[in-house]
Amino acid sequence: MGSAVENEFKFTTDREINGEAVVRELVSFLKMNNVDYSMKTKHSVDTYYDSEDLALFIMDCMVRLKRSSNGKLKLTAKRPISNGDGMMSREEIERESDGSFEDVCAFSSSVFPGIDLSSEPSLTLECNRTSIAYGDGIDLTFDSCIYIFGEESKKFHEIELECMSDRTDTGFDSIGIRGFIEEHLGFDSVVQSKYRRGVQWARGMHPNVRLDF
Repeated sequence: MGSAVENEFKFTTDREINGEAVVRELVSFLKMNNVDYSMKTKHSVDTYYDSEDLALFIMDCMVRLKRSSNGKLKLTAKRPISNGDGMMSREEIERESDGSFEDVCAFSSSVFPGIDLSSEPSLTLECNRTSIAYGDGIDLTFDSCIYIFGEESKKFHEIELECMSDRTDTGFDSIGIRGFIEEHLGFDSVVQSKYRRGVQWARGMHPNVRLDF
């Protein structure tokens, strides 16, 4: 089981957009700045688990099981470290999984002891991701996503600029791509996780839990 610090700038929009055009714009920006890069795509389905009273959500933490199109199953837990200068820093713990709920519970208990997960997922997220790697361990990703909760669903798009490290680090955007994403592409900066925003979207389905903090 590995642990690292995820430093991430996130940008989102609910607008109908041409995802291929957005990726071309991001690549053009890198080329304009003489940045070498590599690119790959994948589809994944993230299943989030929480307790009946959404204890992980309340702590701004999360546990998910990711099923990727390449057949890999991976468990991830995240807990906050800091939010500063528009950046989220979180501890990220990951390991492979057999996909069973029992394995999810064992993993969750090792990170968040005392929290009993409900067997019913708290949220599902389908994602088509284009990942562009450049520089010294920097990932620029474009996600076309769908939140799913019961019979309800919501589409949105997200761009993430991420650097994994052993500490918090806000200075990895040396080429100014954050400004390009906001000013040219029209995405909005956010400092909340996909999980947190997804549960807030679905809060009408949880009438007995206070989610507005």
